[in-house]
Amino acid sequence: MNTIKYLILILSFSISSYIGFIKAKEFSDRVEQLKKFESALAMFKAKIEFTYEPVKEIFTQISSAVYKDENNIFKLTKDNLGYRDIGLVWEDQVNNYNSYLNKEDKEIIKMFGKLLGKTDKNGQISEIELSRKFIEKQIEKAEDEKQKNVKLYRSLGVIIGFVIIIIFI
Repeated sequence: MNTIKYLILILSFSISSYIGFIKAKEFSDRVEQLKKFESALAMFKAKIEFTYEPVKEIFTQISSAVYKDENNIFKLTKDNLGYRDIGLVWEDQVNNYNSYLNKEDKEIIKMFGKLLGKTDKNGQISEIELSRKFIEKQIEKAEDEKQKNVKLYRSLGVIIGFVIIIIFI
C-alpha cells in the first residue's frame, strides 16, 4: 500500500514539475517565433528590393529558408491563397495559426498583411520596415517576460510538487 502511495506522490511531483517546465518553455518559444518572423521580414524586404519575384514565390522561399518548411504563416497563406485577396488570407492564417504569440503580436503581424501586395515597391519596403520595428519591440517585451517568468514557472512547478508530497505524507 505504501508503495502505491509513494508512486502516486512521485507521479504528482513529476507532473507538476513538467507542467511548470512546459509553461516556462512557452515564453522561450514566443521569443523564438518572433525572431523567426523578424528574419522572414528581412528576407522578404531583400526579395522585394532586389528581385521581381511574385509574393507567392517569395513566401515559398521564406518558408523553406527561415522556417525549414515547418508549418508557418507564410506557407499557410501561400497554400490557401487561390484567387482570394492576399491580405484577407494572411489575416485568416494569423488568426488560425497555432502559436505562442500573444494577441498584441498577432495584431502587429496582421497589420503587416493589410497592405501586402497593394502598394508599390517603396511602399511595401516601408511597410516591412515599420513591421520590423514593431516586431523588435515585441521581441524586447518577450525577452523581458521570459527573464521574469521562466524561472518563476519552473520553480513554481517544483514547489507545487513538493507541497503535494508534504500534504499527502
